[in-house]
Amino acid sequence: MLMNEYELNKIFMGRLQHQADLLEEINKTCKKNHIKIGQVSLIGAVSTVKLGFYDQKDHKYTCFVPGLKEIEVNEPNNTFAPFEIVSGSGNISLKAEEPFAHIHLVVSDKDGKTYGGHLMPGTIIFAAEMIIQSFDGPELHRGLDHTTGLPLWKS
Repeated sequence: MLMNEYELNKIFMGRLQHQADLLEEINKTCKKNHIKIGQVSLIGAVSTVKLGFYDQKDHKYTCFVPGLKEIEVNEPNNTFAPFEIVSGSGNISLKAEEPFAHIHLVVSDKDGKTYGGHLMPGTIIFAAEMIIQSFDGPELHRGLDHTTGLPLWKS
């Protein structure tokens, strides 16, 4: 088990850029504000969304767009229906010495149907508000865990 103790340093609240990539904006915000360890929550709406599901057997992410079949993680976005962000939460740690946001997202369509998963690149912001709680304490670095195939906290 890896367990560290942290203290709240600062709280950042802000609105993210319209038409920007959601994951990229979170990571850029962390880098700009020197946030290495923290907690993220967000709400809002996205024009397009890409979510991932980790296949525990094959050790790889399957990417999907709600309402459509699986797509390749690097497949370009097409035009999809807009979605509300019902809930977005995650953490900030370091991967290759850079701030790395690990976010899970739940979105809903116009009929209230919800979809959830791992936030993937290619999710485009319509309007989003974010809160990041920055912590003081030992840095958490991500590295490959050979058992799961995931980049998990090592220290």
